[in-house]
Amino acid sequence: MEESIVTYNVFHHVAWGTTISIYFWLVGASAGSFVISSFGWVFGIKRYKPLAMTASVTAILMLMLVPILLTWDLGKPVRFIYLLIPGYWHGTGPMAWGTVLICSYPTAMLIYSYFVIKKDETWARILGIVAICLALSTHWYTGVVMELNPGRFLNHTALAPILFLTGAFISGIGLLILVLWIQNWFRSVENRNDWSLLQEMSQYMMYGIVFDIFLLYLEFMQSIYGSMNTVLGHEEVLMGVFRFPYLWLELVIGLFIPLGILVSPFKRSKLAILLAAFLVCIGVYGMRIWWVMGGQYLQTFY
Repeated sequence: MEESIVTYNVFHHVAWGTTISIYFWLVGASAGSFVISSFGWVFGIKRYKPLAMTASVTAILMLMLVPILLTWDLGKPVRFIYLLIPGYWHGTGPMAWGTVLICSYPTAMLIYSYFVIKKDETWARILGIVAICLALSTHWYTGVVMELNPGRFLNHTALAPILFLTGAFISGIGLLILVLWIQNWFRSVENRNDWSLLQEMSQYMMYGIVFDIFLLYLEFMQSIYGSMNTVLGHEEVLMGVFRFPYLWLELVIGLFIPLGILVSPFKRSKLAILLAAFLVCIGVYGMRIWWVMGGQYLQTFY
């Protein structure tokens, strides 16, 4: 009996930390950026075609950092091989599917980018559709991995994949607005990205922000009127230890201030739009911080 008590009460270190929260942000920003890339070649909105390659390259670069973070987080990097060997890969494991998606998504993006360069409308559309499905699935699976943790009640919600996808959409657009603006510094006047498109993208970002706030409000109600565990998680984690990334980074800095900018006359100001885009990127990373590390807090330290 004593041995079982000692084993049960052994101190556990945090399994996932900063590297995983950065990984979640990168995958999301990649998926969100690629959605904009598909506007021109997949959905036929011609005015977005000039932005396609920049959006696609941005998405690919973001995703190239992911394997580095994941293998680094393992502690013993060579262990990632087990998820690639057929004898160890298992279809019931979300992480097993994550491995497939992380490998296939950038491959599809590279092939899509090739056909965009060749201006092949048919194959760019086909590969673009495939890449969009893989992009959304890649970030959807990260939400599922977090959702399927009954012991981590902050994460154990069916809204997790939708929250992650919404965050991906707005952070990807915010990042792309900043990238396109910086790109204009190095282009001649006649070849610069049309600022009216960046303004239009900021409005798409605004719609995503509103939806994200709505989802967080649903989660807030669940936390306040839920079980003792969920109430404890809200009070001790979200409004306690992780108050800054949750309340200030995500809600105030990342959602409410950008929303205020984008629904006010300031939305016509270039500086205000760039500020809103930057704050959204920061806010979504704040969400990744408390979602990854806050979800484990009561289980490991409390």
